[in-house]
Amino acid sequence: MRWCAACREAEAEARISRERWQPGVPAARSARRRSGSGGCGRSSSGSASARYAAARPAPRPRPARPSPPAPRPQVSRILRKAAAERSAEEGRLLAESEDLVTELQGRSRRREGLKRRQEEVCDDPEELRRKVRELAGAVRNAKYLVVYTGAGISTAASIPDYRGPNGVWTLLQKGRSVSAADLSEAEPTLTHMSIARLHEQKLVCTACTPNREYVRVFDVTERTALHRHQTGRACHKCGAQLRDTIVHFGERGTLGQPLNWEAATQAASKADTILCLGSSLKVLKKYPRLWCMTKPPSRRPKLYIVNLQWTPKDDWAALKLHGKCDDVMQLLMDELGLEIPPYSRWQDPIFSLATPLRAGEEGSHTRKSLCRSREEPPSGDRGAPLSSAPVLGGWFGKGCTKRTKRKKIT
Repeated sequence: MRWCAACREAEAEARISRERWQPGVPAARSARRRSGSGGCGRSSSGSASARYAAARPAPRPRPARPSPPAPRPQVSRILRKAAAERSAEEGRLLAESEDLVTELQGRSRRREGLKRRQEEVCDDPEELRRKVRELAGAVRNAKYLVVYTGAGISTAASIPDYRGPNGVWTLLQKGRSVSAADLSEAEPTLTHMSIARLHEQKLVCTACTPNREYVRVFDVTERTALHRHQTGRACHKCGAQLRDTIVHFGERGTLGQPLNWEAATQAASKADTILCLGSSLKVLKKYPRLWCMTKPPSRRPKLYIVNLQWTPKDDWAALKLHGKCDDVMQLLMDELGLEIPPYSRWQDPIFSLATPLRAGEEGSHTRKSLCRSREEPPSGDRGAPLSSAPVLGGWFGKGCTKRTKRKKIT
């Protein structure tokens, strides 16, 4: 049967279309021609609809969809089980969630590391005495000894630290309240008195002498706040605003007072030995000048740390002593042959150095004043009104409340 012109044009267009998009169609067309089909009339293979159905390509198989990833809580529960307790199905689920398993295991290792760093570790008595003997030799041979102290030297006076197991920040992070302590009733600890004796013996740096100070017998931080040091009273000589002498978190060397930064950096640059007592060093580590980091390692001062917990400077320390500050300082003073002076309020220089309030300043505070003894009434400001509320240090109390997380209002 001959092909008409219209059939030839239609067949050519169909062939071009099939060859462009369906490479396997020409072979099928040739096979049909060899089998006897052709022409524009009826073919031996059937109707036109049958020829069209035979010419259509077979549908491409769809790729199998990957199974959805396992939920994170489910994988986390499986990982908490021992390997011997996991079923075959749970093992298959972990194998299919390899990336998620790696992420969760990494997080678990970091949590365990942080937990270990917060644990308090004590050296056994013999080991502690051996380390103290080494520390005593370093103190004797030091040409310029500088002591950095933290909140840990005051815990023996019932003043909480910050990052210990019962520290202020630790309790707040757990959502627990911080018990208030009457700081005016606290007395210097054995560590405080030991440092005072070392200072008297010229074994500790004496260069850090601050500028003109007004020593008070009451808490001066009642009106201060974070990075706001003004106490609301003025200098008797120049009339300038008086500031507290507390270094707040985040304050760097650009602040002149109360940091006394120039004298501190000069003392640190001369030091050949640094003794850190009761400090986590998480804040001090951010001050490179205090550690002489610009000097080559061989010329930096030797570092000795006394702390129950891990500190970020442990790897740099010549010696790390895991013990309470009072216990270590008692052993150290015995090794040095120095007597620790007992504290007596009757001989406390704060009362002789204290500047009494002037007329018109009596009502500038509501905090209880210090007394030399329980029988003695407050001196210097007997007319000052006392609050009936529980006594809280101004900055201490406000600092705690500032760390509480506030819920976002949506």
